[in-house]
Amino acid sequence: MSNGEETFLLKAKKEIEQKIKSETQQLSKVKKENDELTRSKVGYDNFYESLNNFIIESMGDFHVTEDDLPQYFKENIGETYENYVQIRVDALNEIDALNNYIDHCKREISSNKRTLKFYRSQYLDSDFFDECLPLVVLYQDKIDTYNENIQLTEDIIKKLGEISDKLVGWN
Repeated sequence: MSNGEETFLLKAKKEIEQKIKSETQQLSKVKKENDELTRSKVGYDNFYESLNNFIIESMGDFHVTEDDLPQYFKENIGETYENYVQIRVDALNEIDALNNYIDHCKREISSNKRTLKFYRSQYLDSDFFDECLPLVVLYQDKIDTYNENIQLTEDIIKKLGEISDKLVGWN
């Protein structure tokens, strides 16, 4: 092996090691987002149940229909009314932010698929690029995690839509 080839191989190995390190950090960040989305989904599910219970109990306590409940609170318990108005506004804003996050995930998936294809071809085509196998695994894991994040985000958006629909008269 010539001196030039040896230098090239050492440089390539070093670049791959750096790429593995940076992609491992990125994967860790995406997995943390996944954990946060999982907790958020549970939180919104619980909030929706609490909201339903609040509405049912309030209808019984104040002897009004669900459609008349917002007006009753507006006239008699303004602070609670304002809180639920704000919850609806926040839910709609959060839906917009989550749709932007889905777009981000889709871009990342597309980018990671291209990079995965490159490293997979390097891994399959050359003895030297056995070092690429960890990158192939990392990129596939990132793609899978981004897809999970999209599904969780879509579930959250659906629940926020249900919360917003439940509070449609509170405006």
